[in-house]
Amino acid sequence: MDSKLLFSACLLVIFAMIPSSSSIQCHQCSSYTDVHCDDPFYYEDNKGVAKTTEYLKDCPNDGKDYFCRKIFQNVRGDSRVIRSCGWEKHEKGDCYSTVLEEYNTYVCSCDTDGCNSGTMFSVSSLAVFSTLLVAYMMQ
Repeated sequence: MDSKLLFSACLLVIFAMIPSSSSIQCHQCSSYTDVHCDDPFYYEDNKGVAKTTEYLKDCPNDGKDYFCRKIFQNVRGDSRVIRSCGWEKHEKGDCYSTVLEEYNTYVCSCDTDGCNSGTMFSVSSLAVFSTLLVAYMMQ
């Protein structure tokens, strides 16, 4: 075998063994500061396509196991949507809600690129509505 070919093959094997992790891409924005981050975030006739990729950014690549997260939040009647990266999983699972006297949240997480666009919540509208209803009844 030619020495140049053997050297090239060895370099290729060495570079293949170097860990190269790529981080997940998530939509990262808040409807509190940017109205375009609010729902609906996707086209009504094509719920699998986000209206914009402007907010689709890499999560940090700092060794943590990141996932995408979408938070629906209602604070004293002021609703907002927050899309972000997360790294600490909640013990309640991928989706959970928190109902307090003046602060209600509905949070879902997912682990594919851009999955926090809004389509992951289309089935959960009833859960969000019931959370808001319970909060209203507690007042």
